Amino acid sequence: MQYPPSGPAIVSWQTVPARTRLGDCLHVFPIDPEPPSHLDVALDNEALAVHAIAAFLALPPDSPCCLYGSKILIHNPERDGTLETRARHLSHFQDRRTGLYHPDADKCRWLPSIPATLARAAAVLDDPSDGRVIFARKYARWGIHFVVVKPKRSGWVSGEVSGYLITHFGHDEGGRQEALRLLWKRKK
Repeated sequence: MQYPPSGPAIVSWQTVPARTRLGDCLHVFPIDPEPPSHLDVALDNEALAVHAIAAFLALPPDSPCCLYGSKILIHNPERDGTLETRARHLSHFQDRRTGLYHPDADKCRWLPSIPATLARAAAVLDDPSDGRVIFARKYARWGIHFVVVKPKRSGWVSGEVSGYLITHFGHDEGGRQEALRLLWKRKK
């Protein structure tokens, strides 16, 4: 991947020192004042599960991203070849004891924000452990939304699908995102 990004979607990017960790720079992410698109999660589990899968299937199949005018395939089938399983992955958690899937209100809430996070990320990070690229968008009162993408080996190509949606999450969910490296951030 080439840095910094360029193209019509890029307003202004700032390169950061090599190996900058996410935890060291969250406070400098540009903040978007408008609220994110959120899914209504005030439903019982069964209704939320149906609502979340329908919301995922209603997203555009691919979305422009802020890297070189390239696109990310949102309707990326899960390993079993189905979009329904990908939708469940993006909106549910699996109970390790029982193996059952349950809707995750936080993942469901952020689901409609995936295209906006890809198109106008506040920062782009990488995960050195597996080569994935993470788009992050910070909101004034809503926290940070991360969208995880697996880039194609051919790199970022303008107008073409250059990566595949893997997952997404809000920053307050914990996990290992503190090990991510900040590649660049939007100036404003």
